[in-house]
Formats: sequence, structure tokens, C-alpha cells
Amino acid sequence: MLRGAQCPVARAFFRPYSSKSAAASSAFPKIREDNFDHVVRSPYNVEVSDLNLSDFVWRNIRSYPEQPALTCGLTGRTYKYKEARGSSFNLSVALLNVVGLRPGDVLGMLMPNVPEFPLVFLGAASAGLVVTPANPLYTPEELARQFTDANVRCIVTVASLFDKVQETVELMPGGAGPIIVEGVPIYKDLLSLKALMMRQLTRMDLKPERIDPDALVALPYSSGTTGVPKGVMLTHRNMVASINQMDHPQMIAYGQDGPQERGLSVIPFFHIYGLQGTLNMSLSRGYHVITLPKFEPQSFSNAVRNYKPTMMALVPPLVKFMTQSPTVNAEDLQFLRLVTSGAAPLGKPHVEAFLRKINNPEFIFKEAYGLTETSCMATMMPNAYIPEKIGSCGLPAPLVEVKVIDKNGISLPVGETGELLMRGPNVMKGYLNNEKATRRILSEDGWLMTGDLAYIDSDGFVFIVDRMKELIKVKGLQVSPTELEEILIKMDGIADVAVVGVPDEIAGELPKAYVVKKPGSNITEDEVCTFLEPHVANFKHLKGGVQFVNEIPKNAAGKVLRKNLKDL
Repeated sequence: MLRGAQCPVARAFFRPYSSKSAAASSAFPKIREDNFDHVVRSPYNVEVSDLNLSDFVWRNIRSYPEQPALTCGLTGRTYKYKEARGSSFNLSVALLNVVGLRPGDVLGMLMPNVPEFPLVFLGAASAGLVVTPANPLYTPEELARQFTDANVRCIVTVASLFDKVQETVELMPGGAGPIIVEGVPIYKDLLSLKALMMRQLTRMDLKPERIDPDALVALPYSSGTTGVPKGVMLTHRNMVASINQMDHPQMIAYGQDGPQERGLSVIPFFHIYGLQGTLNMSLSRGYHVITLPKFEPQSFSNAVRNYKPTMMALVPPLVKFMTQSPTVNAEDLQFLRLVTSGAAPLGKPHVEAFLRKINNPEFIFKEAYGLTETSCMATMMPNAYIPEKIGSCGLPAPLVEVKVIDKNGISLPVGETGELLMRGPNVMKGYLNNEKATRRILSEDGWLMTGDLAYIDSDGFVFIVDRMKELIKVKGLQVSPTELEEILIKMDGIADVAVVGVPDEIAGELPKAYVVKKPGSNITEDEVCTFLEPHVANFKHLKGGVQFVNEIPKNAAGKVLRKNLKDL
């Protein structure tokens, strides 16, 4: 591996932290000048706009009013930029004057990836409201917990999810106020989203007022490092800063001066990756966003073929699907210029296989790392392809500082593994109505404890080792499930795999693998164990056994739900 000044990217884009450089930037609290904190600053710099999120996203549409902004990948329904901006603004006024909401009120959203999603989100943001988006797959009980905790005053949904919303409201103490439905309302007393977006403005209407950049704009829910889902308080400044960070030339700054880029969006918009990394970022640059309500192999393949996307944000399962699926061939992917992958590590074999299928020397593949609590991206690989760095989630994003600490909170030098901490303008304000959880994860001087084990190499690249709470302890020794999974996935006959710790009276825990076989494979438990053993120390062997399953449970972002496996 290239180290220090030997690495061309390091020479151009990395400089270690120094107290002088910290003093030059008033965006961060001053840290100890003796540099015992081992802080690494981003090698990049950007300016953060003071515009509110909605104004920032729409700020340049006069340059491309007739270009397509949003298209449904199933029906072809399309909004041009001038139509999208007009509909969104009309909705912001209607939310204040027809629905009767006021700045600071919380609006709940239960919508799949449809073109109207950003019109609602940005319209609410323009009106000074706070939006809490929810997973359409949630049960009414899960939705009621989120919407009650967030104190939702109004819910926007689609006709197909109305029954679920109605059940949700019945479970909420005091209800949730008006329900707005996209599509034909089922009952006369429901508000029509289309009617609100088409409503003519009047002189008597209250208009959206100037919004403080530090006001809340979004309340996505996340479990953080532990516990039940909590409302992540993101401000306009947080989310605008996140987009500004992605605008840096070494992040995702493509296509703003050339032909219109096309992005196929299947990552759920209720998730921060889909909301920021695909939707708000793309619209802020005038890209054409093609939406898919959910991932289905045939509709996804058809959309790739029909719309010929030039950019895509993906998660590892989607990268693997595109690599392996015969329904998505190299010809379908010839227009792709950039793909980002996040939410979970991908692994070198999968990256290399994907690059071979694309077979385009101009194509850029980038892995990134971020949290809901960091408004999306916090680190990303630079544009240069560096085989030695495959497996890294990249360098700190502009204005981001990183460090790792041991179990006693002591900062560790580069190369040593500990909990990853981050600080920057994209870091959340805190958890809603949960000061205890906020103090547990966010220090007074702005450091966010990610709950992930990582190390920073001498070139400034961040490598995620594993989730702290997912580590397996064998006789006090740490075993990383990810390490074992990346070895096992190379075995012929294995399509997918996840490793968890199972209880053992003597060792405390033992590693156990849950394996999905490839079609036609007849591999056995003994063969899986034998394949792994030469690659790892004895205490990492699969002494907890191997269990063959039909699928590995994962959340919407592609992360393995290890707890679900342990319950099998």
C-alpha cells in the first residue's frame, strides 16, 4: 500500500491536522494545540450557503426551466423544473393558508419514491415546517410511534397507503390533523395534494417568511449507536452544508455545466441517503431524476434500459444485482459516468467485478460513508481510482474532522483502531426530546460518536472495521463479522453471507455464518468452515456453525439486520 508522500492523491488532497489550520477556521471549536487529539481534517474546503434548503435547491432553475426535473420510472409522468418549483411553492402557501399549519409544525410523510415526494418535502421546507419522513413498509404501530413522538400535525400520503395512515392515526393520542392524499382522495373530507399544488395564490394569502438557517427542517428517525429509533434534528444549515460538501470537485460535482445528467433513484427517499444523496443533491444541480417506488428486478432493469442513467446512488445489494443480473448488460450501462455506493461496505471482489462489467476507463466508482446524524455523506473516495484503497470509505468530506478513540475516550494515532468520531457543519443538532441520548452520542464541542470501529491510514483514508455493537467476543478477543464475510463471499457457491456471534458457555460467543447458496450449489457446512480456516486465526473459525437460509435480512439501506439472524 502506498503511504504518505508516496501516494499521489495524498500529496494533492491530504494534509494532517495542525492547530494553525484549525485557528484559521472559525467553523470548529479550537482543540488542543499539542495535537495529542490526533485529529485529521478534511483536505478539502467549501463555503456553506446561508439559504434555506428549499431556496438552495431551486436557486438556479432560471437556467433550465424547460428541462425535465422529475419523472416516474413506471408511468413516465414528468414535471419540468418550472412546473416542479411552481407546484412546490403553491403547496407551501396552501399548507399555511388552507391546512392552517405554522412554521415549526411537523408534517409527516408516508410516500414511496414518486415525483411528488420532493415537491412535498421542499414545499413544507419553504413554509418553515419540519418534515418527518417514514418508511412505507412500517406497520401502523411503528408509524404511530414515530408520528406521535414527532408531534405530527398533518400527514401527506398516497392513495394506496391511505388505509395504513388511517389505522396509524387511530393509534395516535389526539390524532394527527388533516390527511393530504396524492392521487384521487378516497373520501370527500380528505385534501387533494394535486389541488393544493394547483391552487391559485391570492393577495390575502400568508406567504412563507424568511427562515433562520439554524431552524429545523427534517426529522428522520434513526437508532443511532443503540436503542429505539430517535428523531434526528437536522437544520436547514446541516442539509445545505451536506449538499455543499457534495459539490466539491472531488466529491460528486459532475454535469453542472454540460448535458443534463440523468439519475435513476431507487434508494428510498425517506432514508437520508436517498433524500440527500440522490434527491436534493440532484435537483440542486438541474439533473433529471427518474424515480422508482421500490426495487423490483424487472422494473429496475427496464428503467436502466429506457432512461439510460448517467449517475446512480446505490447500496451493495444493488451493485451486486447490476453486476450479476443478465437483464442488465454492459450495453445498458454504457452511459453511466458515476456510481456511488454507501450504507454498508461492498468489498474488493464486488468492486472489481462491477468495474469489469462497466468496462469504461472514464467511469468513476466511489464508496462513501455517512449517517442520518451527519445529514448523509461524511467521507467519500476521491475521483482518482486507487486499487490500494479499495475497502476504504474515503477521505473526510469538506469541513469534516475525524478521529478515533479507545474505550476510555483517549484519542488514538493514525493506523490504530477505535471508535470513529466526526465533527462538521453537517452534524445534527441532536435527538428530539431525548437529551440523554444526545449527550451519549454528541459531545459539547461537537464530536459525534458514530458507534463504528475504524482506523485512519497515513494518507488520511478512513477504513470502517465494524459496528462496535456487532463485534463478536471470543474469550475476550474481538472478531469482526465483516472480515469473515468478505472472505466467505469469495467461495464458489455462496451468493450472500452474514456472520453473528452465538452464545457459548466457555468462549462467551462463537462466530456463526448464515449462508445463501447460489442456485444449483451443493456446498456443505464442513466445506464452508474448511474454506475459511486457512485465512484466519483459530478463534475466528466458525465454531458456532453454518446455517443455510433463503435470504439475509437487511434494512432499506442494505445493512444486515444481525439481530434478526440471531432470532432464527
